[in-house]
Amino acid sequence: MRQPGTPLRHAGGNYLLVEGGYNRDTRSVTLLAAPSNEAFTHGEKARHVVWRDQGEWYVIAQWAVGMLSFQDEAYEAQRPLVEEVVERFLEERADAPEIAWAVQGMGGFLGSLEEILPMGLAAKVFSAEEAAAEVAGTDEVVPITNLAQFLTQLARDGYAGAMWDERQPIFFCIDGLGEVQFLRVRKDASQRMQLELLAETGEWMDYDGAEEIEFLENRESCDERLVSALGSQPVMGWPLDGKLWAVGPRTGEPGQVTSDEDDVVYGVLFSKEELAREWNQEVEPSWIAFLVDDLPGFLSHDALAGHGGLLNPGSHRVQSGVLWRDGERVVLDSFSGFWALESGRFQALD
Repeated sequence: MRQPGTPLRHAGGNYLLVEGGYNRDTRSVTLLAAPSNEAFTHGEKARHVVWRDQGEWYVIAQWAVGMLSFQDEAYEAQRPLVEEVVERFLEERADAPEIAWAVQGMGGFLGSLEEILPMGLAAKVFSAEEAAAEVAGTDEVVPITNLAQFLTQLARDGYAGAMWDERQPIFFCIDGLGEVQFLRVRKDASQRMQLELLAETGEWMDYDGAEEIEFLENRESCDERLVSALGSQPVMGWPLDGKLWAVGPRTGEPGQVTSDEDDVVYGVLFSKEELAREWNQEVEPSWIAFLVDDLPGFLSHDALAGHGGLLNPGSHRVQSGVLWRDGERVVLDSFSGFWALESGRFQALD
């Protein structure tokens, strides 16, 4: 979500100032000057941009944490002027109030694994500071003054979404212009589901579907965040006895499904019997669930043509993956990379 800029006229020149950061400690200001501004001579590193519907500008400098850095060395000669413009802007715009709180711990923002956000870790965000302080494992409660900027930072850092007050999921989306949007799902007083988009004003507005958006695909970054939070492990929920359940038209014969991601035919495997039976009821009621005693043999079945099997499809990313036979080994591709299963034990592969 690109932030709108604030026009400002100073000493006869036109400027646009764009705020960044999600609180006082991370606040930044980017200064842009109009092409007609004769105070600046543009060198080789000058950057010319079109900022939303506010026209054409040159990026001059950025202020952050009290430090000023210039886009082009040629602008250094106008440092006093630039400092004047930025200081005037900061004085005219009072610090925004704190509107939400997040919690830090274990090297990042604390989150949870939510079925409704299956791609990765969902950051915890609260409307009350007291609720944030009560989260187990909290090292620091972080105030948020710009929610859109904070959620954008979470998306960059590989979070799959957020949970507002641990009840309302916030999905990271992309609109038709390629800009990030944030969709919150909540229940109203009548327990009906309501969809809301975060507006540039910082308010949640009803979403009626008129604006086309789609979920942000950020799997690689989400996987990295999961490994950072959970450590390097092959998969969560692997059965202690190593035996999986499969589904198919009859015992021993794997059913074939086509993956939406790569258009490849796979078998379907589950870590629990109930998961297999639930999948049957929802997807293919005519199939049965059966115990797989010989996993390498199952993955070598002619019906799979060497493509392997999907583990726990539809489950959270930490519980799912792809299994196939590589010679004498079974290989798992999961959120944490590739693992070889030999003699009932997983070993990480480079």
